[in-house]
Amino acid sequence: MTSDFERAAEEFLQQIGREHYQNGAGLKENLDIIPIFDRYGWIFERSTVEEALKREDKEGRYIAAFVADGFLDADVKELSEKITNQMTQAKIEWQGEQVPYRRATLVLANEPDPGKRHDLEDRILTVTDSQNTDRVERMQHMHILAKDLGFTNYLVMFDQLKGIRLDWLLGEMKQLLDTTEAIYESELQHYLGEIGVAPDEATPADLVYLFRAPQFDGLFPQEKLVPSLKATFIGMGIDLDAQKNIHLDIESRPTKSPRAFCAPVQVPDEVYLVISPRGGQDDYKAILHESGHAEHLGSVSPDLPFAFKRLGDGSISESYAFLFDNLLKNRNWFIEILEQRHVDDYLRLARFHKLWIIRRYAAKLQYEQLLHTAEDIPSMRNKYAEILGKALKLNVSPANFLADIDDGLYSANYLRAWIFEVMLRKHMEDSFGVLWFRTKKAGDMLVGMWKQGQEFSVDELAHQINYEMLDTQPLMQELAR
Repeated sequence: MTSDFERAAEEFLQQIGREHYQNGAGLKENLDIIPIFDRYGWIFERSTVEEALKREDKEGRYIAAFVADGFLDADVKELSEKITNQMTQAKIEWQGEQVPYRRATLVLANEPDPGKRHDLEDRILTVTDSQNTDRVERMQHMHILAKDLGFTNYLVMFDQLKGIRLDWLLGEMKQLLDTTEAIYESELQHYLGEIGVAPDEATPADLVYLFRAPQFDGLFPQEKLVPSLKATFIGMGIDLDAQKNIHLDIESRPTKSPRAFCAPVQVPDEVYLVISPRGGQDDYKAILHESGHAEHLGSVSPDLPFAFKRLGDGSISESYAFLFDNLLKNRNWFIEILEQRHVDDYLRLARFHKLWIIRRYAAKLQYEQLLHTAEDIPSMRNKYAEILGKALKLNVSPANFLADIDDGLYSANYLRAWIFEVMLRKHMEDSFGVLWFRTKKAGDMLVGMWKQGQEFSVDELAHQINYEMLDTQPLMQELAR
């Protein structure tokens, strides 16, 4: 690809990133991505995609994945913008107030009454379901275009372009679900009993409330949220106050996305870490997770080629994010950073949360395998509820059968990242001790890895820390304990 392509692609990502940041942060009501796609449409033209797909070098493979993905996104940009804007503007009638749709999940997380919680969940799902006709049309378009590019289907397209090794991953996730089923069911029944919900009546809303965990708020004072983050990184020799390229956005706004995110507008010069405060451990988990993304993307060497700065394996940055949010399951971190020692009950809940979310994504990947090969997308509603319900032992609504799905098999990125994170953490502990987060040498090692950007896949990074390949056994052993 020419320098003109790379310059235009960088400008496109910067403008799209800024638009998503402003909308997701609640600074801008409408998402306006159509004009951006129109300005840079030529980089996603079919001829550009076909040229990129012929390349076999690593940069070429990353660019091929980017332009092919963009080719699909450009075709559905109107639907994407329409769905996002309607969700941003939607309101839910709740206890005499009009609650913004995006904020309703935060209200749900703080509702202790199961009956009211389920009522609010139903109202949220009704709004979600109202957009599913557009979501179906959007997904159908992308499935057609994947075949039009010469791939067997959408599933095969992203498996090949992203090097996911989907058959291997699906097999490993089936084993993980089988291996952890007994302990998951036992812990689920224990915690449902604690919040007074009968197992046959439990829904995902009850787990949202459970993991909000207000009884542990005393461990996570709001005034220590940012200082604890700074203390964690300064222990590794990383001074957040000196990093003018990383911007922390923790203000509460009515239309701010409830889902924390990192927006790399310009890598490495302008990176935003965004969370929507809800109180307690959720805020700490979110800020630690997104800091992993922000530090990685804000530390990328500016001299790297465009493909290695901006593209590549999405599992890499997720691995660093999980490395830091996993500190909330580390007794030593509580002692060193928060000066808290009586954390046994919290740690048990935190480990159950990790087990729950990984089982959820393992089930999502199973569902996506069927969704992206289905002839009739609307018929997959009940299959979503069945697969997720079986894995989570909950009454799962079919309304989220498309809203819960990220484009491009991103669920596989999360799963590969969880696998690699345990390997990386074990390597850090073996090399620098259990207090690695208080060791400058550990920080130096991480910064060295972050400078590599996205050049290497997690499979290749596994080699760098003395593994032959990705290995799920450390993760399964950790979850099954």
